[in-house]
Amino acid sequence: MEFNNVVSIIVPVYNSEKHLIKCLNSILSQSYKNIEVLLVNDGSTDSSGRICEEFAKKDCRVKAIHQKNSGPSVARNNGIDAATGDYIQFVDSDDYIESNMTKKLIEAMNMNVQLVICGYTTININKDDSYVFSEEHIPSVNGTRRIFEFMELFGDLYKNNFINSPCNKLYVTHLIKSFNIRFIDNLNMGEDLLFNLGYIKNCNSICIINAQLYNYLSNNNSLTGSFKNDFFENQQMLFQRVREFLLDGNYYTENNKYYIEIAYTDMMISCLGNLFHKDSNLSSKQKRNLIYNIVYDDCLRKKIVYFKYSNVQKRFMGLLIKYKSIKGIYCYFKMKKILKIYFKPLFNLLKLVNNKQIKRASYNATT
Repeated sequence: MEFNNVVSIIVPVYNSEKHLIKCLNSILSQSYKNIEVLLVNDGSTDSSGRICEEFAKKDCRVKAIHQKNSGPSVARNNGIDAATGDYIQFVDSDDYIESNMTKKLIEAMNMNVQLVICGYTTININKDDSYVFSEEHIPSVNGTRRIFEFMELFGDLYKNNFINSPCNKLYVTHLIKSFNIRFIDNLNMGEDLLFNLGYIKNCNSICIINAQLYNYLSNNNSLTGSFKNDFFENQQMLFQRVREFLLDGNYYTENNKYYIEIAYTDMMISCLGNLFHKDSNLSSKQKRNLIYNIVYDDCLRKKIVYFKYSNVQKRFMGLLIKYKSIKGIYCYFKMKKILKIYFKPLFNLLKLVNNKQIKRASYNATT
């Protein structure tokens, strides 16, 4: 079947000179050729802006947009405003996509579908860009679902990280613009999730592709690998928004609740780990005080039961939290930090095993 629809591919760019050329080549070599590429340079201080201009001169499908440094939300919103295509696709400037990604997405999109979601691969690299390991993330379901059918699967998809990102999706442009769905400018974490929740509210049908089409590079220099001062407060807000989103449609059912609260307890462990990030400027006393705030939080204490649905490490953390062992939690993350710094190959191996155990425990708990 022939498709004539234009896909606007929006790429927010900030100081990504090391990976930008590979990213853009993967976009311009797509088997689906009817695309416009909007490169939104967010005040880069390296050669990223020049690279954008060079690609715009070489290929008429590419347009370079320059803005003062304002963050990825503003960059994506400016890309949306400039988009003239029928559909919108997002790609981050240090990632790359499979050569058939846009074709697969647009083939799955039809007049009765407003959103397409696909799988992705996380590629973990060191600071010197050397490969560490990769992990495929493929949805367990496939095909088109009416919105009420999709919402029954929401918790599973959310827990397995298919909902948050805008980069494994294809959107209908007029839906975004007519409902004024935008990324929140002053929010640095979770703005993509809130964008997607706002978009899904306006969908009638959604298609899921159980294929890996997007390649996400994860490294210590990325936002996800940095220390975040307000991480705990941010995550509390986001999970409350997800719960409200499900409650509003009467979709906070047993299965969805299970997956959402599992994801919540996973993230609370990440919030504790964030306190021990290598870039953290917190003193030992400050760390203990913040551990206290997290452990004694009323919402977390009501969710302690969900720590048992996982691997040995998480169950152990659940016990420490249950019995309010501030010292035990502090020592656990100190030892984990030492392991990560001085025994990194072993740490990466344990991380892989840990992820597999979590998936196995989650599967066993729902079968």
